[in-house]
Amino acid sequence: MMIPLWYGLLLGGATAYFGFWYGRSRNWGLLETTRRGETEDTNAPGARALRGGGNDAGKGNRKDVMPRRILPGVRYLASPTSGMVEQIEEAGRRGARIVTSDSKLYSPSAGRVLSIAPRGNSFLIMTDWGSEVEVRACTSEDDLLDRYFRPRVIRGEIIRRGKLLLEYDREKLCRECEDTAVYLMAEQTGEMEPAGETQVEMGEALFWVN
Repeated sequence: MMIPLWYGLLLGGATAYFGFWYGRSRNWGLLETTRRGETEDTNAPGARALRGGGNDAGKGNRKDVMPRRILPGVRYLASPTSGMVEQIEEAGRRGARIVTSDSKLYSPSAGRVLSIAPRGNSFLIMTDWGSEVEVRACTSEDDLLDRYFRPRVIRGEIIRRGKLLLEYDREKLCRECEDTAVYLMAEQTGEMEPAGETQVEMGEALFWVN
């Protein structure tokens, strides 16, 4: 039986149309899968080193190649200010001394403010994983210096990481206080691993907490 010419043309056109869109759909699907895979890889530990390509392989001294990255669920204490870092220990606690030129302090972790020193320069914070962390500016015991400190939180306040804790007149303190460095001291309830940086920016990881 002869197939009408118009029927053959219609059938051929429909087949070609279906094939064209089916092929494009498959290609789009493959492209979307590749993009999802690339996104997952960039969020995985060590992805910064992988993104560098072959020319960057083995360059462990690069700043952007870090042994660990800040990911959801990773516990860490962030630097409350920017400056040069010195690791210290005192009275069974571990922490850091930060020489800074900034005049603001920020919370190193989410949690609750347990107490504020009468002078207004020191804050005791209970982190959201149950460790106590002290953040303070200036070590002087002179009560007359309290006029230079302006706390921005209150006792019992629930805070997030990066919350502004304190503003202070650092330049005036430098004329009256021998040590105007910022101190962060934490209980060693778990293993604390220094992030390894000697120069930090506010909010960068100062200690990893296991």
